[in-house]
Amino acid sequence: MDETGGLLVLTAIREERRAIVRALAAAGVAGRVRVIETGDGSVRASRGAREAIDAFGPSHVLGAGVAGGLSAELAAGDIVASARVLDAAEDAPSPDPELLRRALALPGVRSGTVFSVLRPALTAAQKAALGVRAGATAVVDMESAAWARACGRAGVPYVFLRAISDTAEEDLPGYLAGCMDAEGSIRRAAVASRALLHPGSIPALLRMRGRVAAAGRALGEAVAALAASIPLA
Repeated sequence: MDETGGLLVLTAIREERRAIVRALAAAGVAGRVRVIETGDGSVRASRGAREAIDAFGPSHVLGAGVAGGLSAELAAGDIVASARVLDAAEDAPSPDPELLRRALALPGVRSGTVFSVLRPALTAAQKAALGVRAGATAVVDMESAAWARACGRAGVPYVFLRAISDTAEEDLPGYLAGCMDAEGSIRRAAVASRALLHPGSIPALLRMRGRVAAAGRALGEAVAALAASIPLA
């Protein structure tokens, strides 16, 4: 594809990026899309999104990744399109209505709110409290508000797709909160070390790994279909 313009897809982690790249290639639309891994957490997400948008000047931005469910009706693997994006401070710039319409036309994709936080929501109680603030159908992540502000700063239309990796009723290992670096990203080596000290948590981590892989495949198919539907100049 050209050095500038076209579609830009933002992901946070390498598993998401790889799954989407594979799906785009399989669908024959890889030439229309550039896929970037910004890093997880709000600091890296903000920096990575700004740098990618400045470098490539995309016509549209799609964001894709996993998220936690804040609403009881959301099951693992469900995909939510961002009708609203916010964090603890305020609403982020709004998603593009036309991109949202196209996303919601995809099979199985539903509309919802994306609530971005600085630290992962690990317990059902934490998710319940966030769900009250978010309202309606909602998910929680750590990057979407930063991505949305980067798009708003550049005046680029966007929509984000989030697949559920953990439901509102599920608790995640509490030590994950202590595995973050100074920029708010999860340190994988720290997670592995803590898991060895808490072997009872390993099944939950393996379950989560499997869900992230399945979510990546579903997101890849959705992103490929959405990318194919967007007219480019």
